[in-house]
Amino acid sequence: MSPLTDDITGLPPHELAAVSEYFEGDHEFYRIFRASAVAQFPADLQAGDQAEAAADVQALRRAAHTLKGVLLTLGYAELSACAKTVEQGVQQQPWDEAAAGWRELRARMVAAFGLA
Repeated sequence: MSPLTDDITGLPPHELAAVSEYFEGDHEFYRIFRASAVAQFPADLQAGDQAEAAADVQALRRAAHTLKGVLLTLGYAELSACAKTVEQGVQQQPWDEAAAGWRELRARMVAAFGLA
């Protein structure tokens, strides 16, 4: 095991905290939820990419909002905060800045979850 993971569960501390906070300590339920979320992420990222390409403010806001909640539930508070920034940014910032925020969130998610 990596020093950044728990030897018993194999989960990093931020995921263990999520298991405790949102899954009542049920590691198996967390793993099932996580696997389902990670399987859905490519579709979520594609929807966000399409919204960005079309400059669709509401669609990008919805994509970021959905990811914000799922990422927080999985224990990825920093990524969730990034999604929140995108969600708010599409309504408050120039489009170029909001789109750049989306691309940053996307890249960070790809790296964090090993997405293609």
